[in-house]
Amino acid sequence: MYDYLNSYGYLLEKIKHEHALCEKIKITRFYSENAAPFLIAYDLTKESIHDIVSIYEMSKEENDELCTLFLLHGNGYNFCYTRNLKTKQFIQLKDMIVYSNRFKNNTLSKGKVESDFFENLFFEAHSFLRDIDGLHPDEALDELCKLIYAKMYDEEMDYNIYSYNGGNCEEIAASIRKLYKIANENDMRIYALKIPGYKRSRGVFEEPIFLSSNAISKVAKLFAKYNFTNADIDFKARAFQNVYKPATRSGMGQYFTPIQVIRFIVSCISPTLSDLIIDPFAGSGHFLSESLSYVVPAVQNEKMKNEFIFYKLHGVEKSERMVRIAMTDMRLHGDGHSNIRCTDSLLPFESYTDLTEKSFDIVMTNPPFGSILQKDSYSYLGDFELLEGRNKVPLEVLGLERSLQLLRDGGRLAIILPESIFVNKSYTYVRNWIEQNMKIRGIISLPLLTFSPFGANIKTSILFGTKGKVEQPYNVFAGIIENIGFNSKGDNMDGADWMDVAAKFKSFIEKEGW
Repeated sequence: MYDYLNSYGYLLEKIKHEHALCEKIKITRFYSENAAPFLIAYDLTKESIHDIVSIYEMSKEENDELCTLFLLHGNGYNFCYTRNLKTKQFIQLKDMIVYSNRFKNNTLSKGKVESDFFENLFFEAHSFLRDIDGLHPDEALDELCKLIYAKMYDEEMDYNIYSYNGGNCEEIAASIRKLYKIANENDMRIYALKIPGYKRSRGVFEEPIFLSSNAISKVAKLFAKYNFTNADIDFKARAFQNVYKPATRSGMGQYFTPIQVIRFIVSCISPTLSDLIIDPFAGSGHFLSESLSYVVPAVQNEKMKNEFIFYKLHGVEKSERMVRIAMTDMRLHGDGHSNIRCTDSLLPFESYTDLTEKSFDIVMTNPPFGSILQKDSYSYLGDFELLEGRNKVPLEVLGLERSLQLLRDGGRLAIILPESIFVNKSYTYVRNWIEQNMKIRGIISLPLLTFSPFGANIKTSILFGTKGKVEQPYNVFAGIIENIGFNSKGDNMDGADWMDVAAKFKSFIEKEGW
Protein backbone atom coordinates (compact mmCIF):
# COMPACT_ATOMS: atom_id res chain seq x y z
CA MET A 1 0.00 0.00 0.00
CA TYR A 2 2.78 2.44 0.91
CA ASP A 3 4.59 1.82 -2.39
CA TYR A 4 1.36 2.75 -4.15
CA LEU A 5 0.95 5.93 -2.08
CA ASN A 6 4.62 6.86 -2.50
CA SER A 7 4.17 6.78 -6.25
CA TYR A 8 1.59 9.57 -5.88
CA GLY A 9 3.75 11.68 -3.58
CA TYR A 10 2.46 10.56 -0.16
CA LEU A 11 5.84 10.08 1.53
CA LEU A 12 5.51 8.90 5.12
CA GLU A 13 8.69 10.68 6.19
CA LYS A 14 7.32 14.05 5.05
CA ILE A 15 3.66 13.90 6.10
CA LYS A 16 2.39 13.55 9.65
CA HIS A 17 0.53 10.27 9.95
CA GLU A 18 -0.75 7.74 12.46
CA HIS A 19 -1.35 4.00 12.26
CA ALA A 20 -4.28 2.18 13.81
CA LEU A 21 -5.79 -1.30 13.75
CA CYS A 22 -9.50 -2.12 13.62
CA GLU A 23 -10.90 -5.60 13.01
CA LYS A 24 -7.63 -6.74 11.36
CA ILE A 25 -7.69 -3.71 9.06
CA LYS A 26 -4.53 -1.59 9.16
CA ILE A 27 -5.47 2.09 8.96
CA THR A 28 -3.17 5.01 8.16
CA ARG A 29 -4.40 8.57 8.58
CA PHE A 30 -2.48 11.39 6.90
CA TYR A 31 -2.77 14.79 8.61
CA SER A 32 -2.55 18.42 7.56
CA GLU A 33 -0.51 21.06 9.39
CA ASN A 34 -3.41 21.68 11.81
CA ALA A 35 -3.99 17.95 12.42
CA ALA A 36 -6.96 17.43 10.12
CA PRO A 37 -7.08 14.00 8.42
CA PHE A 38 -7.05 14.49 4.65
CA LEU A 39 -6.43 10.90 3.51
CA ILE A 40 -7.47 7.69 5.26
CA ALA A 41 -5.97 4.50 3.82
CA TYR A 42 -7.23 1.03 4.72
CA ASP A 43 -4.94 -1.99 4.20
CA LEU A 44 -7.26 -5.01 3.95
CA THR A 45 -6.71 -8.72 4.48
CA LYS A 46 -8.59 -11.57 2.84
CA GLU A 47 -10.73 -11.88 5.95
CA SER A 48 -11.60 -8.17 6.05
CA ILE A 49 -14.87 -6.75 4.86
CA HIS A 50 -14.36 -4.87 1.61
CA ASP A 51 -17.22 -2.37 1.70
CA ILE A 52 -15.98 1.24 2.08
CA VAL A 53 -19.13 2.42 3.85
CA SER A 54 -18.99 -0.35 6.46
CA ILE A 55 -15.25 0.08 6.99
CA TYR A 56 -15.56 3.84 7.45
CA GLU A 57 -18.42 3.58 9.94
CA MET A 58 -16.77 0.76 11.87
CA SER A 59 -13.40 2.49 12.26
CA LYS A 60 -14.48 6.16 12.42
CA GLU A 61 -12.65 8.41 14.89
CA GLU A 62 -13.04 12.05 15.87
CA ASN A 63 -12.40 14.43 12.94
CA ASP A 64 -12.66 11.67 10.32
CA GLU A 65 -15.76 13.52 9.09
CA LEU A 66 -13.39 16.26 7.84
CA CYS A 67 -11.78 13.85 5.36
CA THR A 68 -13.11 13.22 1.86
CA LEU A 69 -10.31 11.08 0.34
CA PHE A 70 -10.02 7.34 1.02
CA LEU A 71 -8.02 4.36 -0.21
CA LEU A 72 -8.91 0.68 -0.01
CA HIS A 73 -5.82 -1.48 -0.61
CA GLY A 74 -6.19 -5.21 -1.01
CA ASN A 75 -4.41 -8.11 -2.60
CA GLY A 76 -3.58 -6.74 -6.04
CA TYR A 77 -6.01 -3.81 -6.11
CA ASN A 78 -6.30 -0.18 -4.99
CA PHE A 79 -9.67 1.53 -4.92
CA CYS A 80 -9.82 5.30 -4.32
CA TYR A 81 -12.93 7.11 -3.12
CA THR A 82 -14.17 10.60 -2.40
CA ARG A 83 -17.00 11.26 0.06
CA ASN A 84 -19.80 13.76 -0.50
CA LEU A 85 -20.22 15.48 2.87
CA LYS A 86 -23.83 16.45 2.24
CA THR A 87 -25.19 13.14 0.93
CA LYS A 88 -22.63 10.98 2.84
CA GLN A 89 -22.14 8.95 -0.34
CA PHE A 90 -18.79 7.45 -1.38
CA ILE A 91 -17.89 7.87 -5.05
CA GLN A 92 -15.11 5.80 -6.61
CA LEU A 93 -12.33 7.77 -8.30
CA LYS A 94 -10.48 6.74 -11.43
CA ASP A 95 -7.11 7.31 -9.76
CA MET A 96 -5.48 8.60 -6.57
CA ILE A 97 -5.08 12.38 -6.26
CA VAL A 98 -1.44 13.42 -6.55
CA TYR A 99 0.33 14.99 -3.57
CA SER A 100 3.12 17.56 -3.95
CA ASN A 101 5.16 19.51 -1.40
CA ARG A 102 3.23 21.87 0.86
CA PHE A 103 4.48 25.42 1.30
CA LYS A 104 3.52 28.68 2.99
CA ASN A 105 1.86 31.29 0.84
CA ASN A 106 3.48 34.64 1.63
CA THR A 107 1.16 36.78 -0.48
CA LEU A 108 -1.11 37.78 2.44
CA SER A 109 -0.72 41.48 3.06
CA LYS A 110 -0.69 42.70 6.64
CA GLY A 111 -1.26 46.27 5.53
CA LYS A 112 -4.58 48.01 4.97
CA VAL A 113 -6.35 46.83 1.84
CA GLU A 114 -6.91 49.81 -0.43
CA SER A 115 -7.64 48.18 -3.78
CA ASP A 116 -11.17 48.37 -5.13
CA PHE A 117 -10.55 44.86 -6.46
CA PHE A 118 -11.54 43.62 -3.00
CA GLU A 119 -15.11 44.54 -3.90
CA ASN A 120 -15.13 41.75 -6.50
CA LEU A 121 -13.53 39.19 -4.18
CA PHE A 122 -16.67 37.57 -2.78
CA PHE A 123 -18.40 37.65 -6.16
CA GLU A 124 -15.48 35.75 -7.69
CA ALA A 125 -15.48 33.24 -4.82
CA HIS A 126 -19.25 32.81 -5.14
CA SER A 127 -18.81 32.11 -8.86
CA PHE A 128 -16.21 29.43 -8.11
CA LEU A 129 -18.62 27.64 -5.76
CA ARG A 130 -21.48 27.77 -8.25
CA ASP A 131 -19.36 26.57 -11.15
CA ILE A 132 -17.30 23.87 -9.41
CA ASP A 133 -20.02 22.30 -7.26
CA GLY A 134 -23.03 23.24 -9.40
CA LEU A 135 -24.75 25.05 -6.55
CA HIS A 136 -27.79 27.27 -6.77
CA PRO A 137 -26.80 30.90 -6.00
CA ASP A 138 -28.41 30.90 -2.54
CA GLU A 139 -26.71 27.60 -1.64
CA ALA A 140 -23.37 28.97 -2.82
CA LEU A 141 -23.91 32.11 -0.72
CA ASP A 142 -24.61 29.97 2.35
CA GLU A 143 -21.38 28.00 1.89
CA LEU A 144 -19.44 31.20 1.17
CA CYS A 145 -20.56 32.56 4.55
CA LYS A 146 -19.00 29.53 6.25
CA LEU A 147 -15.68 30.11 4.48
CA ILE A 148 -15.71 33.82 5.40
CA TYR A 149 -16.49 32.88 9.01
CA ALA A 150 -13.47 30.54 9.09
CA LYS A 151 -11.22 33.09 7.38
CA MET A 152 -12.01 35.84 9.88
CA TYR A 153 -11.39 33.47 12.79
CA ASP A 154 -8.10 32.43 11.16
CA GLU A 155 -6.97 36.06 11.16
CA GLU A 156 -8.27 36.81 14.66
CA MET A 157 -6.26 33.90 16.08
CA ASP A 158 -3.28 34.44 13.75
CA TYR A 159 -3.27 30.76 12.75
CA ASN A 160 -2.59 31.56 9.06
CA ILE A 161 -4.25 28.35 7.88
CA TYR A 162 -5.47 30.13 4.74
CA SER A 163 -1.86 31.15 4.03
CA TYR A 164 -0.67 27.55 3.59
CA ASN A 165 -0.85 25.68 0.34
CA GLY A 166 -1.11 22.00 1.16
CA GLY A 167 0.15 19.18 -0.99
CA ASN A 168 -3.21 18.99 -2.76
CA CYS A 169 -6.75 20.31 -2.57
CA GLU A 170 -7.70 17.58 -0.09
CA GLU A 171 -5.18 18.77 2.49
CA ILE A 172 -6.17 22.42 2.05
CA ALA A 173 -9.87 21.60 2.35
CA ALA A 174 -9.46 19.37 5.42
CA SER A 175 -7.42 22.12 7.11
CA ILE A 176 -10.19 24.65 6.57
CA ARG A 177 -12.92 22.24 7.66
CA LYS A 178 -10.97 21.74 10.90
CA LEU A 179 -10.48 25.51 11.28
CA TYR A 180 -14.22 26.10 10.76
CA LYS A 181 -15.07 23.45 13.35
CA ILE A 182 -12.72 25.02 15.91
CA ALA A 183 -14.10 28.50 15.17
CA ASN A 184 -17.63 27.33 15.92
CA GLU A 185 -16.58 25.49 19.09
CA ASN A 186 -14.77 28.61 20.28
CA ASP A 187 -17.79 30.78 19.51
CA MET A 188 -20.01 28.41 21.49
CA ARG A 189 -17.60 28.29 24.42
CA ILE A 190 -17.28 32.07 24.74
CA TYR A 191 -20.82 33.27 24.07
CA ALA A 192 -22.62 30.44 25.87
CA LEU A 193 -21.18 31.84 29.10
CA LYS A 194 -22.54 35.31 28.32
CA ILE A 195 -25.88 34.54 26.67
CA PRO A 196 -28.38 31.96 28.04
CA GLY A 197 -29.37 29.37 25.43
CA TYR A 198 -26.78 30.67 22.96
CA LYS A 199 -26.20 27.31 21.28
CA ARG A 200 -29.91 26.72 20.75
CA SER A 201 -30.68 30.17 19.41
CA ARG A 202 -27.45 31.21 17.64
CA GLY A 203 -25.53 28.03 16.88
CA VAL A 204 -26.17 28.16 13.13
CA PHE A 205 -22.52 27.59 12.22
CA GLU A 206 -22.67 24.07 13.64
CA GLU A 207 -23.75 22.93 10.19
CA PRO A 208 -20.60 21.65 8.47
CA ILE A 209 -19.11 22.93 5.24
CA PHE A 210 -20.66 20.80 2.49
CA LEU A 211 -18.38 21.93 -0.35
CA SER A 212 -16.08 19.67 -2.33
CA SER A 213 -12.37 19.84 -1.59
CA ASN A 214 -11.72 21.36 -5.00
CA ALA A 215 -14.17 24.21 -4.35
CA ILE A 216 -12.80 24.94 -0.87
CA SER A 217 -9.22 24.92 -2.15
CA LYS A 218 -10.03 27.30 -4.99
CA VAL A 219 -11.65 29.86 -2.68
CA ALA A 220 -8.95 29.42 -0.02
CA LYS A 221 -6.21 30.34 -2.50
CA LEU A 222 -8.20 33.42 -3.49
CA PHE A 223 -8.82 34.50 0.13
CA ALA A 224 -5.15 33.92 1.03
CA LYS A 225 -4.21 37.06 -0.91
CA TYR A 226 -6.19 39.38 1.38
CA ASN A 227 -6.29 40.39 5.00
CA PHE A 228 -9.99 40.75 5.82
CA THR A 229 -9.34 42.25 9.25
CA ASN A 230 -7.44 45.21 7.83
CA ALA A 231 -9.74 45.78 4.86
CA ASP A 232 -11.88 48.90 4.97
CA ILE A 233 -15.37 48.12 6.31
CA ASP A 234 -16.97 49.81 3.29
CA PHE A 235 -14.97 47.57 0.94
CA LYS A 236 -16.08 44.46 2.82
CA ALA A 237 -19.71 45.56 3.01
CA ARG A 238 -19.90 46.39 -0.69
CA ALA A 239 -18.11 43.17 -1.60
CA PHE A 240 -20.71 41.14 0.29
CA GLN A 241 -23.54 43.18 -1.23
CA ASN A 242 -22.19 42.34 -4.70
CA VAL A 243 -22.88 38.68 -3.95
CA TYR A 244 -25.91 38.96 -1.74
CA LYS A 245 -28.08 41.09 -4.01
CA PRO A 246 -28.07 38.82 -7.11
CA ALA A 247 -28.32 35.70 -4.94
CA THR A 248 -31.53 36.96 -3.36
CA ARG A 249 -33.06 37.46 -6.77
CA SER A 250 -32.37 33.78 -7.45
CA GLY A 251 -34.28 32.29 -4.55
CA MET A 252 -34.34 34.41 -1.38
CA GLY A 253 -36.31 37.48 -2.45
CA GLN A 254 -38.75 37.03 0.43
CA TYR A 255 -35.93 37.90 2.84
CA PHE A 256 -34.73 41.00 1.03
CA THR A 257 -35.38 44.67 1.72
CA PRO A 258 -33.72 47.02 -0.80
CA ILE A 259 -30.81 48.93 0.71
CA GLN A 260 -32.36 52.26 -0.34
CA VAL A 261 -35.45 51.51 1.76
CA ILE A 262 -33.30 50.42 4.70
CA ARG A 263 -31.21 53.59 4.54
CA PHE A 264 -34.36 55.70 4.30
CA ILE A 265 -35.84 54.10 7.42
CA VAL A 266 -32.59 54.25 9.42
CA SER A 267 -32.16 57.90 8.47
CA CYS A 268 -35.72 58.72 9.56
CA ILE A 269 -35.44 56.81 12.85
CA SER A 270 -31.96 58.30 13.50
CA PRO A 271 -30.68 55.74 16.06
CA THR A 272 -28.11 56.81 18.64
CA LEU A 273 -25.53 55.07 20.84
CA SER A 274 -28.01 54.79 23.69
CA ASP A 275 -30.72 53.01 21.69
CA LEU A 276 -31.42 49.30 22.07
CA ILE A 277 -32.48 48.14 18.59
CA ILE A 278 -34.16 44.99 17.28
CA ASP A 279 -35.43 43.64 13.98
CA PRO A 280 -37.81 40.74 14.79
CA PHE A 281 -37.84 39.59 11.14
CA ALA A 282 -34.16 40.19 10.49
CA GLY A 283 -33.63 38.36 7.19
CA SER A 284 -30.17 39.44 6.06
CA GLY A 285 -29.75 41.70 9.10
CA HIS A 286 -29.32 44.86 7.03
CA PHE A 287 -31.36 47.08 9.35
CA LEU A 288 -28.78 46.18 12.00
CA SER A 289 -25.67 46.54 9.83
CA GLU A 290 -26.96 49.85 8.45
CA SER A 291 -27.54 51.05 12.01
CA LEU A 292 -23.90 50.22 12.68
CA SER A 293 -22.84 52.29 9.68
CA TYR A 294 -25.10 55.16 10.74
CA VAL A 295 -24.08 55.38 14.40
CA VAL A 296 -20.49 54.17 14.78
CA PRO A 297 -18.34 56.36 12.45
CA ALA A 298 -18.87 59.54 14.48
CA VAL A 299 -18.23 57.91 17.87
CA GLN A 300 -14.91 58.73 19.55
CA ASN A 301 -15.38 56.87 22.84
CA GLU A 302 -14.16 53.30 22.21
CA LYS A 303 -15.95 51.85 25.23
CA MET A 304 -19.31 53.27 24.13
CA LYS A 305 -18.67 52.19 20.55
CA ASN A 306 -17.95 48.59 21.57
CA GLU A 307 -20.99 48.52 23.84
CA PHE A 308 -23.20 49.58 20.93
CA ILE A 309 -21.63 47.09 18.51
CA PHE A 310 -21.81 44.07 20.80
CA TYR A 311 -24.87 44.68 22.97
CA LYS A 312 -27.30 47.15 21.37
CA LEU A 313 -28.14 45.44 18.04
CA HIS A 314 -30.51 42.46 18.08
CA GLY A 315 -32.35 40.36 15.55
CA VAL A 316 -34.65 37.36 15.26
CA GLU A 317 -34.76 35.21 12.12
CA LYS A 318 -36.32 31.79 11.58
CA SER A 319 -34.14 30.63 8.67
CA GLU A 320 -30.75 29.17 9.66
CA ARG A 321 -29.33 30.08 6.27
CA MET A 322 -30.39 33.71 6.62
CA VAL A 323 -28.95 33.90 10.15
CA ARG A 324 -25.59 32.73 8.79
CA ILE A 325 -25.80 35.42 6.11
CA ALA A 326 -26.82 38.07 8.64
CA MET A 327 -24.05 37.10 11.07
CA THR A 328 -21.50 37.20 8.25
CA ASP A 329 -22.67 40.63 7.16
CA MET A 330 -22.54 41.90 10.74
CA ARG A 331 -19.01 40.60 11.22
CA LEU A 332 -17.88 42.27 8.01
CA HIS A 333 -19.41 45.50 9.35
CA GLY A 334 -17.52 45.21 12.63
CA ASP A 335 -19.25 42.39 14.55
CA GLY A 336 -22.37 42.45 16.72
CA HIS A 337 -23.22 39.05 15.18
CA SER A 338 -23.84 37.24 18.46
CA ASN A 339 -27.23 38.89 19.06
CA ILE A 340 -29.09 37.45 16.07
CA ARG A 341 -31.33 34.64 17.31
CA CYS A 342 -32.36 31.73 15.10
CA THR A 343 -35.94 31.18 16.17
CA ASP A 344 -39.55 32.09 15.38
CA SER A 345 -40.32 35.67 16.41
CA LEU A 346 -44.03 34.95 17.08
CA LEU A 347 -43.65 32.42 19.90
CA PRO A 348 -44.77 33.06 23.49
CA PHE A 349 -42.19 35.20 25.30
CA GLU A 350 -41.72 32.37 27.79
CA SER A 351 -40.10 30.38 24.94
CA TYR A 352 -37.15 32.78 24.73
CA THR A 353 -34.23 32.68 27.13
CA ASP A 354 -33.12 36.28 26.58
CA LEU A 355 -35.96 38.16 24.89
CA THR A 356 -38.62 39.98 26.87
CA GLU A 357 -41.48 42.38 26.23
CA LYS A 358 -41.10 46.15 26.49
CA SER A 359 -37.29 45.98 26.24
CA PHE A 360 -36.31 47.91 23.13
CA ASP A 361 -36.05 51.56 22.16
CA ILE A 362 -36.33 50.98 18.40
CA VAL A 363 -37.91 48.36 16.14
CA MET A 364 -37.15 48.52 12.41
CA THR A 365 -38.49 45.63 10.38
CA ASN A 366 -40.04 44.25 7.20
CA PRO A 367 -42.22 41.26 8.16
CA PRO A 368 -43.07 38.58 5.57
CA PHE A 369 -46.17 39.34 3.48
CA GLY A 370 -48.82 37.05 2.09
CA SER A 371 -48.87 34.15 4.56
CA ILE A 372 -52.25 33.57 6.20
CA LEU A 373 -52.18 31.91 9.62
CA GLN A 374 -55.17 29.64 10.26
CA LYS A 375 -56.84 29.11 13.62
CA ASP A 376 -55.34 25.63 14.05
CA SER A 377 -51.86 27.20 14.24
CA TYR A 378 -52.75 29.71 16.97
CA SER A 379 -51.78 27.37 19.81
CA TYR A 380 -48.13 27.62 18.74
CA LEU A 381 -48.14 31.42 18.92
CA GLY A 382 -47.80 33.96 21.68
CA ASP A 383 -50.63 36.14 22.97
CA PHE A 384 -51.92 38.57 20.34
CA GLU A 385 -54.92 40.88 20.63
CA LEU A 386 -55.29 40.92 16.84
CA LEU A 387 -56.01 37.17 16.84
CA GLU A 388 -59.02 37.41 19.11
CA GLY A 389 -62.28 36.33 17.47
CA ARG A 390 -60.66 35.62 14.09
CA ASN A 391 -60.31 32.33 12.23
CA LYS A 392 -57.37 33.54 10.20
CA VAL A 393 -54.99 36.48 10.15
CA PRO A 394 -52.15 37.63 7.85
CA LEU A 395 -48.67 37.06 9.25
CA GLU A 396 -47.71 40.72 8.77
CA VAL A 397 -50.53 41.77 11.12
CA LEU A 398 -49.04 39.66 13.91
CA GLY A 399 -45.62 41.00 12.93
CA LEU A 400 -46.94 44.49 13.61
CA GLU A 401 -48.28 43.56 17.05
CA ARG A 402 -45.14 41.64 18.02
CA SER A 403 -43.03 44.65 17.03
CA LEU A 404 -45.04 46.86 19.36
CA GLN A 405 -44.86 44.26 22.14
CA LEU A 406 -41.05 44.39 21.97
CA LEU A 407 -40.97 48.18 22.37
CA ARG A 408 -40.87 49.98 25.69
CA ASP A 409 -43.43 52.75 26.18
CA GLY A 410 -42.21 55.69 24.12
CA GLY A 411 -40.16 53.40 21.86
CA ARG A 412 -40.01 54.13 18.12
CA LEU A 413 -41.31 51.85 15.36
CA ALA A 414 -40.68 51.70 11.61
CA ILE A 415 -42.38 48.82 9.80
CA ILE A 416 -43.05 48.09 6.12
CA LEU A 417 -46.61 46.90 5.53
CA PRO A 418 -48.83 46.15 2.52
CA GLU A 419 -50.84 49.22 1.58
CA SER A 420 -54.02 47.16 2.02
CA ILE A 421 -53.52 47.47 5.80
CA PHE A 422 -54.04 51.23 5.50
CA VAL A 423 -56.94 51.33 3.02
CA ASN A 424 -58.95 48.08 2.84
CA LYS A 425 -62.20 47.84 4.79
CA SER A 426 -61.32 44.31 5.95
CA TYR A 427 -58.38 45.75 7.92
CA THR A 428 -60.36 48.36 9.82
CA TYR A 429 -59.77 46.36 13.01
CA VAL A 430 -55.99 46.65 12.48
CA ARG A 431 -56.15 50.42 11.92
CA ASN A 432 -58.27 50.83 15.05
CA TRP A 433 -55.74 48.80 17.03
CA ILE A 434 -52.89 50.96 15.71
CA GLU A 435 -54.65 54.17 16.76
CA GLN A 436 -55.31 52.77 20.24
CA ASN A 437 -51.75 51.58 20.87
CA MET A 438 -49.42 54.04 19.22
CA LYS A 439 -48.95 57.62 18.13
CA ILE A 440 -48.65 57.54 14.35
CA ARG A 441 -45.81 59.80 13.27
CA GLY A 442 -45.80 59.09 9.56
CA ILE A 443 -47.10 56.95 6.71
CA ILE A 444 -44.90 57.02 3.63
CA SER A 445 -45.89 55.29 0.42
CA LEU A 446 -43.27 53.32 -1.53
CA PRO A 447 -43.33 52.85 -5.32
CA LEU A 448 -45.13 49.76 -6.63
CA LEU A 449 -41.87 48.47 -8.12
CA THR A 450 -39.95 48.57 -4.82
CA PHE A 451 -39.96 44.79 -4.40
CA SER A 452 -40.40 43.85 -8.08
CA PRO A 453 -36.71 42.93 -8.65
CA PHE A 454 -37.10 40.33 -5.90
CA GLY A 455 -40.26 38.68 -7.14
CA ALA A 456 -42.96 40.61 -5.26
CA ASN A 457 -45.31 43.04 -7.00
CA ILE A 458 -47.08 44.53 -4.02
CA LYS A 459 -47.81 48.12 -3.05
CA THR A 460 -46.32 48.93 0.34
CA SER A 461 -46.01 51.79 2.80
CA ILE A 462 -43.84 52.48 5.83
CA LEU A 463 -45.53 53.12 9.16
CA PHE A 464 -43.61 55.24 11.68
CA GLY A 465 -44.90 55.52 15.21
CA THR A 466 -44.29 55.83 18.94
CA LYS A 467 -45.64 53.24 21.36
CA GLY A 468 -48.22 54.56 23.79
CA LYS A 469 -51.80 55.77 24.04
CA VAL A 470 -52.49 59.37 22.99
CA GLU A 471 -55.61 61.27 24.06
CA GLN A 472 -54.97 64.62 22.35
CA PRO A 473 -55.19 65.24 18.58
CA TYR A 474 -51.84 65.29 16.78
CA ASN A 475 -50.41 65.79 13.31
CA VAL A 476 -49.23 62.91 11.09
CA PHE A 477 -46.64 63.15 8.33
CA ALA A 478 -47.83 61.78 4.98
CA GLY A 479 -45.32 61.30 2.20
CA ILE A 480 -44.81 59.59 -1.14
CA ILE A 481 -41.53 58.28 -2.51
CA GLU A 482 -41.89 58.31 -6.28
CA ASN A 483 -38.36 57.22 -7.25
CA ILE A 484 -36.60 54.79 -4.94
CA GLY A 485 -33.44 54.74 -7.06
CA PHE A 486 -33.92 51.65 -9.23
CA ASN A 487 -36.35 50.30 -11.82
CA SER A 488 -38.45 47.13 -11.83
CA LYS A 489 -35.41 45.09 -12.92
CA GLY A 490 -33.27 46.44 -10.08
CA ASP A 491 -31.09 48.63 -12.31
CA ASN A 492 -30.04 51.97 -10.84
CA MET A 493 -32.07 55.04 -11.85
CA ASP A 494 -31.26 58.72 -11.57
CA GLY A 495 -33.58 61.10 -9.77
CA ALA A 496 -34.15 59.19 -6.52
CA ASP A 497 -36.21 61.31 -4.13
CA TRP A 498 -36.16 59.19 -0.96
CA MET A 499 -33.46 61.38 0.63
CA ASP A 500 -35.65 64.47 0.12
CA VAL A 501 -38.63 62.72 1.73
CA ALA A 502 -36.41 61.61 4.64
CA ALA A 503 -35.26 65.20 5.17
CA LYS A 504 -38.87 66.44 5.23
CA PHE A 505 -39.90 63.74 7.69
CA LYS A 506 -36.99 64.57 10.01
CA SER A 507 -37.93 68.25 9.87
CA PHE A 508 -41.47 67.27 10.83
CA ILE A 509 -40.17 65.22 13.79
CA GLU A 510 -37.88 68.04 14.87
CA LYS A 511 -40.90 70.32 15.04
CA GLU A 512 -43.61 67.91 16.26
CA GLY A 513 -41.53 65.36 18.18
CA TRP A 514 -41.94 61.60 18.35
